[in-house]
Amino acid sequence: MATRPLEGLLVVDLTRAVAGPFCTMLLGDLGARVLKIEEPGSGDETRQWGPPFVEGESAYFLGLNRNKESVALNLKDERGRDVLRGLARRADVLIENFRPGVAARLGIGPEELRARNPRLIYASVSGFGQDGPDRLKPGYDLIVQAMSGLMKISAHPDGPPVKVGFPIADILASLHVGMGILAALYERERTGVGRFLEVSLLEGLLASMCSATPSHLLTGSEPLAVGTAQANIVPYQMFACQDQPIVCGAPNERIWRRFCQGLERPEWIDDPRYRDNRARNRHRAELVSEIEAVLRSRPCAEWIRRLEEHEVPCAPVQSVGQVLASAVVAARGTVVEMEHARLGKMKLVGNPVRLEGALLSYTPPPELGEHTAAVLRELLDIDPPE
Repeated sequence: MATRPLEGLLVVDLTRAVAGPFCTMLLGDLGARVLKIEEPGSGDETRQWGPPFVEGESAYFLGLNRNKESVALNLKDERGRDVLRGLARRADVLIENFRPGVAARLGIGPEELRARNPRLIYASVSGFGQDGPDRLKPGYDLIVQAMSGLMKISAHPDGPPVKVGFPIADILASLHVGMGILAALYERERTGVGRFLEVSLLEGLLASMCSATPSHLLTGSEPLAVGTAQANIVPYQMFACQDQPIVCGAPNERIWRRFCQGLERPEWIDDPRYRDNRARNRHRAELVSEIEAVLRSRPCAEWIRRLEEHEVPCAPVQSVGQVLASAVVAARGTVVEMEHARLGKMKLVGNPVRLEGALLSYTPPPELGEHTAAVLRELLDIDPPE
């Protein structure tokens, strides 16, 4: 019998924008009940992030907030904070991404709420941590990408720094805080007591830059800006073909030999300049130039066929629309469909975690305050007029 792994877990979600909502959406996919607390009138700012909009609803917001119930509470008012404290007493998890110190000033910080509910797992997401010199600096993804060094190592050798095309610092922090919440839930099974945990966007990104940060910490050298290439592996990047770009690479010597055969350049295998990855790194520029000269002679599809025949990692450079329409996405059921009361049928990318025998179900993103009356009546016995 299929079950929902986090069934019965109550999550109070005070987060907005991206770092936090992505995490709670994944918890909701897995069966947790997520109460999204929003400011009356305006709600989560991603409701206004567009274009594109679908019948007035931001696609950005819709992509981050399925499987949630929206409860509109004015946390600037003591009555609203009292309602939140009531919800926190019932909750298993509370997650917030206020600027450090704000929750404590409002009387809804971890010490106060966990004193009332010792089983509560209280998670905070911030740009730069709950302490330290930058604790009050606004923690937006763009700022963190710039500060982390990511934009420099993503640049082409002679080009300007480049921002990753989606909010990677936010998403990685969300994944790290989700892992922390699950670890704390597991520990609570033994101890009966929750924990406070925090994740910063900067540290989440630095921890994930697993090829760049060790390079500097262990050698003192700055990682190279190599664009689509990989600073430690040659070849492993994008190349131009006769018609459209291709990405391909040889992350080990077995694949390198197959790569040479696929490109009809077997002589490269015994060329002392390219005998191993260290040598190829020393002669990166000339090897890349030779490879691209070969690849430019034929269309991308022909090279894909040849390289795949030789079991070389490769792919055409696709648009988002192309990959979402691809056979692999269709075969895996990656895109899921749900029914929105006002927008009708809508499609989103589903949860990537596949747990054998687990049921993942999807409800549409909520309208602002849609569930306020029902939730407060059910959990706190508060009538709508009150």
